[in-house]
Amino acid sequence: MKKSFICLVLTAFMAVSSLPKTAFAETAESNAETAAEDTEIKQGELFMIYEDIAEDAWYYGAAYYLKDKAVMKGTDITKFSPNEYVTRGMLAQIINNIDGKKDKVYWSYLDVDENAWYADSVAWCSETGLMKGYGNNLFGPEDNITREQLVFTLYNYAKYKGFGNLETTGVQLLDYSDYMSVSGYAGGAMQWALINGIIKGKDDKMLDPQGNATRAEVAQVVKNFMIFYNL
Repeated sequence: MKKSFICLVLTAFMAVSSLPKTAFAETAESNAETAAEDTEIKQGELFMIYEDIAEDAWYYGAAYYLKDKAVMKGTDITKFSPNEYVTRGMLAQIINNIDGKKDKVYWSYLDVDENAWYADSVAWCSETGLMKGYGNNLFGPEDNITREQLVFTLYNYAKYKGFGNLETTGVQLLDYSDYMSVSGYAGGAMQWALINGIIKGKDDKMLDPQGNATRAEVAQVVKNFMIFYNL
């Protein structure tokens, strides 16, 4: 019985050994191709979604950071549109995404359609005091936000959440040639953002507080904010 078992094992080993070497080579090659395809898919998912962002772009990391955090998506599946401006409705949605608030708020503005994708976020931001309307029950959801409005809204959110490091004293603001262009309501918030590295100036020591904020600028500022507060 023992001899028969040994014979069977030897026969099986000889049968496998007699297979053409090409069979093993083809299998290995097939496995290598599958692994390469998987790598390409993973790289595509991670690095090649936004066709309009170069890897050396200063906002590259911010755009993908916010995408991974589900805070700010592209304008479609392959485009981030970094040079487009951010509207007030978009900013309300971004802030809501940071907070993760999903409860529906049954209140809004005359110029905010209840079925608009940003409707709940606008209502929530208004109810919590993070963003206010213009009066006459108007919010201006399609109006572009300025750089100082972006900073002011983030500062309001930090206060709303009870975060620390909310000091607004200092002279950092005076380092910029256009500091006088900062609106009175936003001066403290801008000083706070400069102290904590949440926003930086542009070329020629300009803050450009009244300039419309692009999607690239918003992505970088929001990323800085989230990292600073470990969100």
